[in-house]
Amino acid sequence: MSKIYTKTGDKGETGLYGGSRIKKSSRRVHAYGAVDQSNAAIGAAVNFMREKSLMDVLRVVQDKLFVVGGELASDQKGIEKLKIRVGKKDIEFLEKVIDEITKSLNDKNYFVIPGKTKGGAFLHVARTQVRFAEREIISLLEEEEVSEDILRYINRLSDTLYAMGRYEDEVLGEERKVNYNAGEMLKEGKLTEQVAHAIMKACITKAYEIGKPMVVSIVDDGGNLKSMMRMDGALKGSIDLSRNKAYTAAFFHTATEELGKLSGPGKDLYGIEISNRGQVVTFPGGIPIVIDGQIVGGLGISGGSIEEDKAVCLAGIEVLEDRGEA
Repeated sequence: MSKIYTKTGDKGETGLYGGSRIKKSSRRVHAYGAVDQSNAAIGAAVNFMREKSLMDVLRVVQDKLFVVGGELASDQKGIEKLKIRVGKKDIEFLEKVIDEITKSLNDKNYFVIPGKTKGGAFLHVARTQVRFAEREIISLLEEEEVSEDILRYINRLSDTLYAMGRYEDEVLGEERKVNYNAGEMLKEGKLTEQVAHAIMKACITKAYEIGKPMVVSIVDDGGNLKSMMRMDGALKGSIDLSRNKAYTAAFFHTATEELGKLSGPGKDLYGIEISNRGQVVTFPGGIPIVIDGQIVGGLGISGGSIEEDKAVCLAGIEVLEDRGEA
């Protein structure tokens, strides 16, 4: 193994890719040093996040920050030798991520207080570090030429981390408070997006606690799919089971577990599972969604054991019961 220390920087200078040497106090070193700090801050944040798809995005970002840092740490000769540079496609990728995340966020006209969850807190720390790196790069621009794509990428990255921080706090975080009442939940007797989102969040949170990847399905009172989430690693066979449990609970106005007790051999509903095009499920994991005494849909969970499916299902329904609406 080669030695970590080289002693070449003992006099306060460092080498750029391309061969030239500059003072470690120069704005260029400050700029790529701030990018390095940003990369480290993002690496810390990933270890406290809960959404795997966003974690995967940030691992890609970390690779791109090495590219950004490499360009900033290059002189003109070095830049001409670089095979990879951050460009328009990288910026557009971050913009698409931001657009996708914000679909799940409510509009805000006030400042967000960072730190409601561990993941959110570390993401906001990373965001402020990226903002610092942006300022250092702008300072460098006052002295030397820097690619406009680098500045745009860093700017979009801070926006990305802001959106991710809000998603961790407001969508996945325990601190989220969903304010609604029976009147807001019901629109012409139909399940609203707001309550479906609240139920889904509670179910996914419980599934994470159990450590079991599951499929969560929510249907309206007509059996039409309102929302579905297949967690990473959940069995493909759980997709239909989850939806059919929700369908059964909504159409028969009873939990699938209770329906199973009524459909055994010699019971009045024996053989019911072959009706309705085979969509009826008679084992646990499906519960009607009831608001203000009215059945507005069904919730179905599949992917774990019977007890695990029931636990996640109940966690979703408790979102309503805690507010006295079920």
